[in-house]
Amino acid sequence: MVDPLNPDKRLKIAERAAKSLSHARCLFKCGALMELDIGRLKKHRIWVILLGIFLVAFSMRYITKHNLLTDPDSYWWYQLALYFAGVRTEYFTNIDGKTIYELAYYPTGRVLQNELLVLPFAIGTTFKLLGSLGMPQTSDAMFQYMFFLGPFLGALTAVMAYFVGRELTSSPKAGLIAAVFYSFSHFAMTRNTAQDTGQESLGTLLLFSMLYLFIKSTNESEMKKQISYAGLGGFVFIIAANTWGGTSFYQGLISSSVLSYILISVFTRRRPATYLNVCISYIVFTAVSLLPLLLSVGASYVIRNEALLSFSIVTLFAALTPVAIAHIKERQKKDIDARVIFGGAFIGFLVLLYLTGKTGIITTVYDFAYNFIFNPDEKGITGDTVAYYRATGVTEFKATFGILLLAIPVAGAVLLKRLYVERDFNTIFLILFMLLGIASFRWMIRLSYFMSFILPLFIGIIFAISLQKIIKKARKERTSRKSGKSSKEYRGMSQNLYYAAIYTALLIILVPVLVNGISILSAQKYADASIEPWKDAGEWIDANTPKNALLIHWWDYGYSLQTFAKRRTIVDGGNVGPRVPGGGNRNIDVATMFTSPEENVSDFLKIYNPDNLPVYFIVSIDEFGKSGAINYHAKDDLMITYFNVPKSPDAEQKILDTLNRNQISTYFVIDYGSSYLVWVLIQMDRNKKYHPEWSNKVLAKLLPFNTGFGKGMRYFEPVYNNKHVYIYKYTGN
Repeated sequence: MVDPLNPDKRLKIAERAAKSLSHARCLFKCGALMELDIGRLKKHRIWVILLGIFLVAFSMRYITKHNLLTDPDSYWWYQLALYFAGVRTEYFTNIDGKTIYELAYYPTGRVLQNELLVLPFAIGTTFKLLGSLGMPQTSDAMFQYMFFLGPFLGALTAVMAYFVGRELTSSPKAGLIAAVFYSFSHFAMTRNTAQDTGQESLGTLLLFSMLYLFIKSTNESEMKKQISYAGLGGFVFIIAANTWGGTSFYQGLISSSVLSYILISVFTRRRPATYLNVCISYIVFTAVSLLPLLLSVGASYVIRNEALLSFSIVTLFAALTPVAIAHIKERQKKDIDARVIFGGAFIGFLVLLYLTGKTGIITTVYDFAYNFIFNPDEKGITGDTVAYYRATGVTEFKATFGILLLAIPVAGAVLLKRLYVERDFNTIFLILFMLLGIASFRWMIRLSYFMSFILPLFIGIIFAISLQKIIKKARKERTSRKSGKSSKEYRGMSQNLYYAAIYTALLIILVPVLVNGISILSAQKYADASIEPWKDAGEWIDANTPKNALLIHWWDYGYSLQTFAKRRTIVDGGNVGPRVPGGGNRNIDVATMFTSPEENVSDFLKIYNPDNLPVYFIVSIDEFGKSGAINYHAKDDLMITYFNVPKSPDAEQKILDTLNRNQISTYFVIDYGSSYLVWVLIQMDRNKKYHPEWSNKVLAKLLPFNTGFGKGMRYFEPVYNNKHVYIYKYTGN
């Protein structure tokens, strides 16, 4: 009990009470701040998740970094980036207003104005800007910057995949799942890893941005915003078209989706709320994207495929028709049957084509569509290249995408049902994205990046719909008045089991894709081994041959030799290069020269070496495997194959027996530790006639066969080899 007459005790009690009140206030404030921080975190959690996706995507792509870039194309962008950064410009000259790169496509040189330059320009200019922040402006620093930029752009694309997915599905969860898969799926890492910074790295980011803007414009109710988004999407498309040839696919996808949507809406007489939005967005988007074509500025790189250009124009007229009908109905206050107008417009369009002599457009579009679906040939949807065509099918499809393929029938059925009920544009777009993506994959397995977004998004759609059903069911149970306490507990357990099952299924799908991505990236641990011999050989050439030397080789190595050897080349990884008088397709001419006897080399050099420059021929053991491509282009009988023999006491005898049995006199044996790999030149034709003269073809004589290595050649002098690359000085006239 406190003594009321003791003032000291009363003072102490008052102090304690004040302290307690102060602590209480402090705790209250801390609690309020914590609640506020948690609220902010919840509000911005999507950005935290996207940051995580970015970091995962960047890390997965950057772990491939070693000492050298591995893809040949990266060396081309590296050379151009040095030029745009002003670091190395000595091999670029200006002739009649055109910038010529002297080391490529001798004797004409390579005209930069004819190339896709956005990627190297972006690399060069950003590198130059970083110089103001202290980054050394050297070739080595640019090389390191190339390692960083591919993963960085790939990671940004993974983040953009979220926004595209969310806009297409109206589901953030579906968008996030697509972004997560895109961050680590191996088939989404084409040309955007640390060792391979290619056109696709920036091109895909731009195309995803374009898709987001276009889809957002179709969903926008305010006219000004709709036109702004569509116009900006068309502008981004122009930049993307000057970055990478993959724009052709997306232009075809958008046009196909819009035309299908219009026709379905018109002939079923159902007008969704976004009907005119889609038409207006497409008109604005196409009008902006075709501006360079109309103004003849970079025209060839907007829509390069004639069939797709024609199809886009047809779709543009189809989109203009509903807008015109709506305008007439509003002005005249009359109901118009759109089917009649469309039928009349179609007939009028055919008559116009006939009168102008442009009926070939229909044939062009039909042939392209037919071949695209049923008879894929070359890589016309991304631009023809020097690579010869290799078809893909079900086996490659399963090996590439694995368990993700389950999403096609499940999500496909869901979307078809939704299309039947709602007939909305986004559903049509998703369905056609999948169908056209599958068709594209058949053209070549490298085109798997057209599926790298839509397949994961299909998984996201299934997941989001499943969650939505569980939540809907849970809400019904909460509002039920008949259920007792025990039944509520049971239903809560049932609901949790559903959640667990769905998340477990998603995890089962995620893990194999992640593991596969990691294993493929891990396999690149020694990727430098394929480039190091070329670096060594190039540096030897730079130090030991005349500065005006001309290099003759198969096209694959042109960019690497231009970088390391700094010498003129005739062919490289570009498409075909400009023709010269007396010559044809450069790659075919080189292939024909390699499959000819030594005496024919002078005929080839008369065409491609008019200035009589010193000539060096370069081959490598890679040509054992590439001989099929060389033979394909030359349409020749050069056939090199191999067989394996496990090491054993009688392995040597087994090799000799196989050679004798098949009448093989030209071979090369490689010791792989546990076995021998034997490359052999087939000299028996289909009629089982033996051809000893086939071993005297230039490629067979230059390769390190037992009869090769330059043996018996009059005009080829071996000057260097590192047991991978072999260099010969040509001494003929």
